[in-house]
Amino acid sequence: MAEISSKKEYILKNNYLTLTVKKNGAEMVSLKKDNTEYVWQANTQFWARHAPILFPIVGRLIDNEYLYKGQRYTMNQHGFARDSDFEVIDKTDNSICLELSSTEKSKKIYPFNFKLQVTYTLEDKSLRTEYTIINPSKNDDLYFSIGAHPAFNCPFEEGHSRNEYQLIFDKQLTPESDVIEDGLRCTKTSKVFEEKGLLTVHNSLFDNDAIIFNPNPFSKVTFVHKPSQKAYMSVAFKNYPYLGIWSSNQDAPFVCIEPWHGITDHKDHNKELPQKEGVIKLVANEKFSCEFTVEVL
Repeated sequence: MAEISSKKEYILKNNYLTLTVKKNGAEMVSLKKDNTEYVWQANTQFWARHAPILFPIVGRLIDNEYLYKGQRYTMNQHGFARDSDFEVIDKTDNSICLELSSTEKSKKIYPFNFKLQVTYTLEDKSLRTEYTIINPSKNDDLYFSIGAHPAFNCPFEEGHSRNEYQLIFDKQLTPESDVIEDGLRCTKTSKVFEEKGLLTVHNSLFDNDAIIFNPNPFSKVTFVHKPSQKAYMSVAFKNYPYLGIWSSNQDAPFVCIEPWHGITDHKDHNKELPQKEGVIKLVANEKFSCEFTVEVL
């Protein structure tokens, strides 16, 4: 087991990839192959994050609050893990595991004992990210959501336009997207696919906030440059019930691929955490794990 370190960032390398992860938020901040950067570099003109981890909620709560056992708690969008300092509990040449544990401070806004472990592993031209949530309580249930929010550069090369790229999914389907109004889901859905299993990253694609597939029928998406038909990278995410696709505005040169176990509140939700759509109930002494893989092509 690696010693606890005061370093703020860690670098992993193999024969193909170089990964940089920071302790704050356990966030991936760089993934390079040769001299090509695949992760969005947090240009504040567009969006000042790279790949935040969404825990213990995904999306927004109504009025930024929830109810649990008669108490009212306040929590901002996507939870607090993304801004919390993790500890490194294990590190090898090609992997690193970081952990966030509950504290008396965290219990003021989230009254649960928990451990959140994030493991990054380089495997040839792929990066596997695994989330493990542990309920260390002897008697109490743990209610949570967990989601990924990695942003990838798009376009991938100078001289390309973002509008020249397509997202090609592993199934030729045309699910509609949940509509977001004021950060919350409503009863509406919208058509986003013009072709089965294929989205072109055009300027108006994200005019109505994130695209949300609920339920999510897909398990993989690939970035393809349409003029050259070159595939640059793929993201694989089996068994995630929800999927978000997002970019911050019409000309932001990045796209987020967001597999989620959890989802933003519906405007008619009663605020009770155990009844929140997508919430996971973890009984005492149990754990939950999920993973996704980024492959550079």
